[in-house]
Amino acid sequence: MDDYSAARSRIIPPLPWPTFAPPFSDALEKLDEYIKSRFWIVVMLDVASRMPLGWVVTESPCAEATVALFRMATRDKTREKLLYGCTGEPAAAVGLLHVKNDNGSGLRNSAAVGALMGIGSVNTISRAYESAERPHIESLFGVLEIDVLNLLPGFTGGRPGALPGYDAMENGVMSVEELHEIITRYFIDEYPSTRHHGVTMGGRRPTEMYKAINEARGQIPLIDPHLRRINLGWEQEVTPTDEGVRVFQGIWFNSDELQEQCEKHNARSKVKVFVDPDDMNLATVILPLVKDPIEVRLQITAFADMTLPEILRLMAELRREDPVTTEFHEDQIMQTRLDRYDRIKAIGVEHNLSRSYSTIEECETLGKVVFSGSLEIRSERFKGTTPPGQITDLQATEGVYTIGSEERQIDGGASSDDCPKNVNSAHEGSDGSHDHETSTSASKPKGTAKKKTGLEKNQRSLINLFPALKI
Repeated sequence: MDDYSAARSRIIPPLPWPTFAPPFSDALEKLDEYIKSRFWIVVMLDVASRMPLGWVVTESPCAEATVALFRMATRDKTREKLLYGCTGEPAAAVGLLHVKNDNGSGLRNSAAVGALMGIGSVNTISRAYESAERPHIESLFGVLEIDVLNLLPGFTGGRPGALPGYDAMENGVMSVEELHEIITRYFIDEYPSTRHHGVTMGGRRPTEMYKAINEARGQIPLIDPHLRRINLGWEQEVTPTDEGVRVFQGIWFNSDELQEQCEKHNARSKVKVFVDPDDMNLATVILPLVKDPIEVRLQITAFADMTLPEILRLMAELRREDPVTTEFHEDQIMQTRLDRYDRIKAIGVEHNLSRSYSTIEECETLGKVVFSGSLEIRSERFKGTTPPGQITDLQATEGVYTIGSEERQIDGGASSDDCPKNVNSAHEGSDGSHDHETSTSASKPKGTAKKKTGLEKNQRSLINLFPALKI
C-alpha cells in the first residue's frame, strides 16, 4: 500500500542582493520583498517499507504538482541520484495500487483523482484534522522537520505562529534548487538508511526492508507506458506530416507504424500526442479510428535522455548570442543576399528571359529580405546646394537664379531678328562637331511689332557665347 500526503515546509528562497553595489542593492532589496514566497514539500511514501517514492517542491499545493509526484513515483530516479551525487539507491519505478492522501485542495481535485483512476489505482481521502488516519506520513514529516527543516534558514515552523519573533523574510537565503537538492539527498542517502521503529519495522532500515519485501513478494508491476503517458503526461494536439509529429514547436517524433496508419486512414486532421516531460525518448499518439495507441520515437538524438525543461533550456542557450557577433553575421548575410540577387539579375539579362518586369509579390518578398532589420538614416543637405524638389522652381531660391528681367519661362524656342523663321539650321560647336539639324519656328500674328525684351537679349548673348547650346 502506498501512502501519500503533503507537508508545509514554508522555505523561503534567497536572493543575495548585498553583494551588489549601491544603489542597485537598495533597489533589488526592495524588489526582493515581492519575490520571496513560501514553498511546500509534497512526498509519497511506501507504507510497507517506509521507503520514499517521490518528492516535489512547489509554490503551492496544486493538481500539477500532485501529478508530477505520481510521475516521479512511477519512474526511475537514477537521474536525481547522479545529478546531486547521491550514494544510496532510490526506490525503483513502481505501480500504484492504493494511494491515500489528506483532504488538501492540492491533493483532492478532479485532475489528481482522475489520473489515479486512469492508471487503475484506488484512491482514499482521509478526513481533515484526523492525523490518526495517516500516521505513517505524519511520522515521516515529523522526522523530516527535526532532521532537516528546523536547521534551514527561512523555515517558519510546522504551523502558523510556531516561531514567534522569527523574521523568515530576513532569513530567506535558500533557492528552490538548493532546497530540492537537500531534500533529495535526505530521501536517498539518509532517511532510507536510518533505523525505523514503527509498526512492522522492528528497528530495521527502510532500504533493507524494501529489498526484503521485493525479494519475498515481488514488486508491484509497472504501469503500461501508453497508459502512464496518457494519464500522467502532457497532451499536445498537432497535425501529422511525412516527418512525423512535432510538439512544443520543435521536438519531432516519428515511427513506421505512425506513417502506415496515417496513410491507411488518410489522417489529415489533428491527432493527440502524449509525452512524459521527465523522459522524452518516447511518446504516445492516438489517431482517430485507430483502436490502439501508437508509440513514436524521438527523432533528434541530441535530446536523448533529457527532460522537456532541459531541452527547452538547451535551445534557449544555443539561441543566445553576443550582440556584436549577431551584427557581424547579419551584415554578412545581407551582403551575400544582395550579391546573389545581382548575380541572378545579370543571368536573367544574359539569357533574355521572357519577362522583363517584376511582380508585386517578388518585390514584397525581396523588400522583406533586403530591408529586414535596416535603419533608415535621413541625410542632411550640404550648404550651397539645392534640394532636388526645388531645382525647377520659378522663384529664386538658394542655388536657383532668375535669367532676364521679366518673369518668363524658357520654353526651348529662340526668337530674334538674326534667326530666320522656319528654316533648318545647324550649329557648329567649338570642337568642330555638328549638331543634328533642328527646326525652329517663331510665328507671330501679322501686324504685330517685334519688341526685344531683356530676356531675348540674354538668349542671344547665350547663343553667341555657346553656339552649340540649344535654348
